Amino acid sequence: MGVVMEYQTLKIHHQPGVKRIQMYRPEANNTINGQMTIELLSALQALEADSTTKVVVLEGLPNVFCTGMDFQELVVGKQQSDFKAYSHAYYNIVKHMSQSSKVILSLVRGKVQAGGVGLVAASDFVIADETATFVLSELLFGLLPACVLPFLIRRIGFQKAYRLALTTQSISVTDAYNWGLVDEYSSNTNKLISQYVRRFKCLPLSGIKELKNYINQLWIIHEKTQDLAVNKTVDLISDYTIQERIKCFKEEGIFPWQI
Repeated sequence: MGVVMEYQTLKIHHQPGVKRIQMYRPEANNTINGQMTIELLSALQALEADSTTKVVVLEGLPNVFCTGMDFQELVVGKQQSDFKAYSHAYYNIVKHMSQSSKVILSLVRGKVQAGGVGLVAASDFVIADETATFVLSELLFGLLPACVLPFLIRRIGFQKAYRLALTTQSISVTDAYNWGLVDEYSSNTNKLISQYVRRFKCLPLSGIKELKNYINQLWIIHEKTQDLAVNKTVDLISDYTIQERIKCFKEEGIFPWQI
């Protein structure tokens, strides 16, 4: 029997043919810290080797799916190399989701922000409830959703992705559905999940993998795309002015336009 990894930021629920991965950092509004990137990628890779699992359900908390990077790690003075490793790890998660032989189904409730939008965009299928909202807030701080945009553009198209990044405005689940970011939404998400899981469990893993491989060849995201995204993120995070904006927001609740 293999070693079972204990997770600090995730909760794993096992069902026949299905694994549910819950991102669980309620004390930090379900932000993604370095530990979560390590654990989430590890959990997804472990499930890839599990032939009994066909569907992975990724979910957050009832009122917040995921709000992106944990600014606290920036405030406490991480090194540039730490943020480069973090950015690569995050990108590897969304890349793995887009290439996995499993169907990655995201259950979205409540707020989805920044890197959380990337997780949704990289999912194979997205089910949301009526409380879900989506926002790319990075530009408010002088950052870019660099690792999110390749997968978001692939899912919803250039102009809608650009609009989300440029306006930093939140959109409702209705808009997200109309734009193609959400596949189905309802007040009864359990019913929808059961309905689609039954269908997905009938699919051969080899067929899922072949479909994703073919789709990925139609929309080519090269290794240089990852390098571009990661290097841009690290360059911006290393900027003193941007760090000060983030620090003021994290420590004093002051938004950049209030400085």
